[in-house]
Amino acid sequence: MKINHPKIKVLILWGIVLCSFTGFWIGHVYISNYQTFVAPQNYLVRAKHYLQEGQKEKALQEIEWGMNTFRPVSSETLAFLMKIKKDNLEENKYNELEKKYQITMLLEKCNSSENIQLDTQILDTCEISFPSLSKSTQSSVFSLWKLLTRRTLKCMQGINLSGNQILNFLYYSGGIFCGNSNIGNTGITVDDDLLIVSEGSAEGSGAQIWFQGKNYAGNRRGFYVFILTPPPCKVFRADRFDIWESRNEAIKMEQFLEEVPEGYIGAFAVADEATENMTDTLEQILLRFGFSKQTYDRNELKLFGYGYAFAGIGVKGVKEGTAVQNWAKYDPSKKSIPIAVVGILKGGEKK
Repeated sequence: MKINHPKIKVLILWGIVLCSFTGFWIGHVYISNYQTFVAPQNYLVRAKHYLQEGQKEKALQEIEWGMNTFRPVSSETLAFLMKIKKDNLEENKYNELEKKYQITMLLEKCNSSENIQLDTQILDTCEISFPSLSKSTQSSVFSLWKLLTRRTLKCMQGINLSGNQILNFLYYSGGIFCGNSNIGNTGITVDDDLLIVSEGSAEGSGAQIWFQGKNYAGNRRGFYVFILTPPPCKVFRADRFDIWESRNEAIKMEQFLEEVPEGYIGAFAVADEATENMTDTLEQILLRFGFSKQTYDRNELKLFGYGYAFAGIGVKGVKEGTAVQNWAKYDPSKKSIPIAVVGILKGGEKK
């Protein structure tokens, strides 16, 4: 049957156009929503979806993966984890999780207020047992805290904490510590305490690398490197490379690290930014210290991203992924300054 009426032809044509556009739009929305759902940083979105679908184990796996991949962990994430685990955790384990939630909530408030309340009793004990510290390390902990609270955690300035309470606070806020002098799973030890703080973004105070009562980092922008000989540990070399400034600085850091002998210990801390001119070669050399790509920046697996804090302790020549590393994401839409802390603790007075 032929359709000769021009108006009907026009209507049919517009109908085809409208159907095509509607199909395209539906497909576009579906694909966009799916891409958002599968984006690595949207682990909380996926976890909530799985829980609504009754897949509690899958939700739990998703949230724990996200916490290990994206730092700092938000209070919303911890609250969701507490909701899932409330009926399955022993009371003491649940209390430890609640401490992390309280400290995270405090830090989020700290970004907008210099006056916060903290029940310091929650810091009297910790799920990990810190060894007794030498006088030198005790002094370093207080100095570290003074630098950290002077500009970044101003809300903590009026709160008096003991050395152990400071370490507990750093742990509950996302710090990573190893005891018995062990450097992660490298099989190598440090025969004295080693503490590292990295503050990303231009608003941060810089970086700190504390060893035997001395800070080998500072408040200038760059990637701080501190090298120790194998035990008995002695300072081998220390330097700073402003990789944000130029690619030449990254090449200098490559050469510096290439000259470090196998088995030597490396401590690293970013101040402000250290990816702008990062080279593939430099990244590969860092992986040779036992570090590994564990976080995402714009959906790409990275050692750390733009403006991130990054702190790590490794050993040249060990297996990738065996060193100690920590990072915190920089979010320009927030006032918070990313902080990453790692530490190797031996404890006790030196003989």
